[in-house]
Amino acid sequence: MTIAGAYLLFVFFGLTIMQFLPAVSDRVFYPLKFCYNITQMFLCAYMAVEAGVLAYRNNYTLFPYGKTNPFDAANPPLAKLLWLFYISKMLDFFDTFSIVMQKRFKQLSFLHVYHHSSIFCFYWLNLRRGYDGDIFLTIVLNGAIHTVMYTYYFLSMHTKDIWWKKYLTVMQMIQFCGMVTQATMMMVNDDATFPPRMTQLYCVYVISILALFMNFFAQSYMPKKKNTSDAKKTA
Repeated sequence: MTIAGAYLLFVFFGLTIMQFLPAVSDRVFYPLKFCYNITQMFLCAYMAVEAGVLAYRNNYTLFPYGKTNPFDAANPPLAKLLWLFYISKMLDFFDTFSIVMQKRFKQLSFLHVYHHSSIFCFYWLNLRRGYDGDIFLTIVLNGAIHTVMYTYYFLSMHTKDIWWKKYLTVMQMIQFCGMVTQATMMMVNDDATFPPRMTQLYCVYVISILALFMNFFAQSYMPKKKNTSDAKKTA
């Protein structure tokens, strides 16, 4: 909570202070972003693959129906990887840091701040209560999507003509649909091996993120209807 609170304070005071200061140039941030994006690409890819390997070794089911994935509280195979996944969410804060310092305030949306701060808190909770079993799918999906996302960020440093930008958002929404499907199956299956309240909270949380991403997609990529009055004036 202290770290998440410090993040929110940075956003608030950073926005206020940077109103009176010049933006940090791309030339200064280029080496930092270069190393950051490369690191994130390899780290996220590793976590996605490792989670998949651990799931395979422990015979986990993708969407459990009629059975439950084991939750080993004494010797959890996924616990160390989940800890790394949780710590990586602090590394994600660099995205916000660069946005504020470069005064790209349009990118600092409610979705951005809510997602970065809340997911860090949520995975702290997972680390304490939901640290094995079905949590593997989150790491696989999120790690894979973030690998693609940071590949996009890396490419965008060198070219602006990236035709598949909107499809990245579509992939993110598909990711959240997969997570909601898993949580729903667990609740229907009455899966008591994974903490039931965590499953319910997880489902509600992911739906909130999905709704915000759908709104972002609609605002950014869906064709906007022309105002009737404006159309008459043009005619």
